[in-house]
Amino acid sequence: MKTDYQTFCPQGTPQEERRKLGVGDIFANQVKCKKCGDIIRSCNRHDFVRCSCGAISVDGGSWYLKRVGDYNACEEMSINYVDNKRKRDKE
Repeated sequence: MKTDYQTFCPQGTPQEERRKLGVGDIFANQVKCKKCGDIIRSCNRHDFVRCSCGAISVDGGSWYLKRVGDYNACEEMSINYVDNKRKRDKE
């Protein structure tokens, strides 16, 4: 069973807290395949996931966005973490 970082670092978790837990800046590393309709998400750093038709794959978890396959066959759906502390500092 793989660990999904979203279970212990929900949206809004400050960057310094995420780093202590080994979590990067991407909240949801995911795409939707336009060919088969699958929404696939990489749940940790080296979690390589392929859609059911094999047109597109994702990897990288919260650390990097890696896409392999037919880029025209996917709709990007990734979401970055919102760091509330940095947001308040800018106001």
